[in-house]
Amino acid sequence: MIFFDLLFPKICLGCQKKGYYFCPSCISKIKLIEKQICPVCQKYSPFGQTHRFCQTKWSIDGLFSVFSYQGIIREAIHQLKFKYVTDLTEELFNIIVTSLDKSDHFDLMKQYIQVKKPVLISVPLYWYKKNYRGFNQVEIFGEKLAKFWGLEFRRDVLVRSKFTQPQFGLGKKVRKKNIENAFSVLSNIHSPLFNLLLIDDIWTTGATLKTCGSLLKKAGVKKVWGLTLAR
Repeated sequence: MIFFDLLFPKICLGCQKKGYYFCPSCISKIKLIEKQICPVCQKYSPFGQTHRFCQTKWSIDGLFSVFSYQGIIREAIHQLKFKYVTDLTEELFNIIVTSLDKSDHFDLMKQYIQVKKPVLISVPLYWYKKNYRGFNQVEIFGEKLAKFWGLEFRRDVLVRSKFTQPQFGLGKKVRKKNIENAFSVLSNIHSPLFNLLLIDDIWTTGATLKTCGSLLKKAGVKKVWGLTLAR
């Protein structure tokens, strides 16, 4: 590992300082999401809970997002998704849990996790893309968070059943069309999975999370909340 670091030294994704992917100065500039939104209308909701007048039978029940999708966080997600720089995950995960622990903006999320003990699942990649890339960055963080919180993480619930274009750069209507019939529910989840926390990396229009959440609700899950690293 030391030899590898000498050969390919870590460089801060924000200022290019050598030694780490996130230098202390750039970490201090990371913006947390202070105001959560209703995932249906995308307007302010104090705790990220779906507004009562927005809630339908198949809509997700709420959304937590950690970081604002800008600066070094945006670059980190880009490096993971398109450059496959997986060794930055440990530093980024430490920033995530430190931010969640220290900020009172996430008190409801922590309370929900402690009380409801949801099962964590991640938005899946299409099998070919995962095999080509070698990993699913959302799955990596899902596993780490589940271990950190002492929760169960499962891979046998959702599958991406067809290849889709990356959502990045697509308009709202095209995003929705792009993922039509792209996901399927795998397992019998009626009683074992009363509460689910569905993890994705970015919330833009919410098309992916809302599609997955609707499928899970139709399959029998009672409560589905979303968690994204950034919004």
